[in-house]
Amino acid sequence: MLPQHTKNWKQVKSQLRLPWAMIFLIFSILCTIIWFFSGENPPEKLFHDKMMLMETGEENAFIHSAYYYEDSKSLGKNAVAIVATMHKGAVTDLNEYVMRVVGTNSTRRVVTEAKLSTEQDPEESCEYTTVLIQANTVDSMSKLEFETRTGMLELLFSKPKMETPKPVVFCIAPLFAAEQWQSLLTQLHVTKKFGAHLHVYMMTMLENYYQMVREMGELGLMSTQSWHTVKFSQVARPFLEPSRNMELRNPAAAFTDCLLQYKEAAQFVGFMEIEDLLFPVNANYYYEEFEREYEGSMQISALYYQIVEEQSVKYASPDQQSLRALLANAQPGETLRRGRSIVRTERYNSTWTHYSTQAERQPIYLSEQGEQPHHLSKKAITTNAFLRFKNLQYGTEEQLNATVIPQNPMSQDSLLLNEEALMEIEEGIRETLLLPTLQEFIKKLPTEDFYSTKLRECLDEQKSGKGYCVNTKSCKLPNNDKIPCRHSDGLYHSGRIMKPYTWHFVTEFYFTRNLGCYE
Repeated sequence: MLPQHTKNWKQVKSQLRLPWAMIFLIFSILCTIIWFFSGENPPEKLFHDKMMLMETGEENAFIHSAYYYEDSKSLGKNAVAIVATMHKGAVTDLNEYVMRVVGTNSTRRVVTEAKLSTEQDPEESCEYTTVLIQANTVDSMSKLEFETRTGMLELLFSKPKMETPKPVVFCIAPLFAAEQWQSLLTQLHVTKKFGAHLHVYMMTMLENYYQMVREMGELGLMSTQSWHTVKFSQVARPFLEPSRNMELRNPAAAFTDCLLQYKEAAQFVGFMEIEDLLFPVNANYYYEEFEREYEGSMQISALYYQIVEEQSVKYASPDQQSLRALLANAQPGETLRRGRSIVRTERYNSTWTHYSTQAERQPIYLSEQGEQPHHLSKKAITTNAFLRFKNLQYGTEEQLNATVIPQNPMSQDSLLLNEEALMEIEEGIRETLLLPTLQEFIKKLPTEDFYSTKLRECLDEQKSGKGYCVNTKSCKLPNNDKIPCRHSDGLYHSGRIMKPYTWHFVTEFYFTRNLGCYE
């Protein structure tokens, strides 16, 4: 006969089983949480595995600038746009590669996928290319980062300009070994007369030319910005020297940077070299001509002007600067194969040197109900052209007194400009040269050419070879101790070694005399 208390045995056993079941359940949940946070969840792993299939090596990339837009006409709300120069060999196709951008504000952190798009000469074989990295992220962003498999990289960013002195902005390609100060004075006052604001990128310049331009920028006559050599301060493996393997000194990246700066402030942005002059022969001002040429069309990506090379004269003395002499002695030369673009800012997000190779790939819908997409296309301007005054020789007294105003080379029934406009431009040049704060530098401006002729001959020789990556680094330009130069510089940084790209950037910009005019 069993003891009386044994009749409760099954009940006790049941009570003891419950805590073990709870412990097992809690243990399972903890294991799931640990697995979830210690490793990548399936979507994360799937994304990185997909990108890994595109990776073909380890290379380097240089970040020029990053901008954050609270609300952009073409980029959308809380948009991030990053301008970079990247080696093409690290992935199979940069235009298909996707990165992750992390935006943080005071309350949350958002990870979004960023699209890459390249801008490059389709006929050249440069290993480095300009890339726009674009994403939409968190509102009121205070911190921007790249996310990679091997870590995070924080990026400095700026906000775009929200206003500009004029509705038209002309972006000038980086000045390199620059000594043709006459061209800058002419460009400044032609641009001013016809209603555009000048934004000049400065890389290497003769000392007193640099000082003059710097002071003009401080006076508000133009906007100036330093443009920096792409350099890598720390790398994990041998690499191709970037300046020798990118087009010239990467004007495409500078033009894209300029476009992104003025995207929300300007109506039109143009891209050119300092020697390229445009006279609005079809209107009184640039804005009027560009509006007229767009004709209200939603399908024009850019106004595409030809470039006509002109040979003419220049003068060493500040007292002899004359637009009239430049135009009256002009001899039309070759019409170049590639031209210059003027764009509505909402229709371009990036650009190559001459036009965007991306803008015409993107479909647009003319209405919300539109089923068939349309594609943007450049409009070739046949009644006007940029005049490139690059090959200038020192003129004579007789040439200085020439008075004829030439006709528009694209249309023989109109002059380039009228007498009143010409006199106003020349008066503007004289007034600038009399500004008290410029006198110290104007007296010491170069009176003969040293770099420009050698550089032009070198680049022309490179362009004669098909498929060659035309660049300034391959030009053997000697530094001249008697002609001091200023060179853009800064504090160069390299991020953690990452795959497929190690990222590099520069901060604390300044100009130095220690690098010479050519590096």
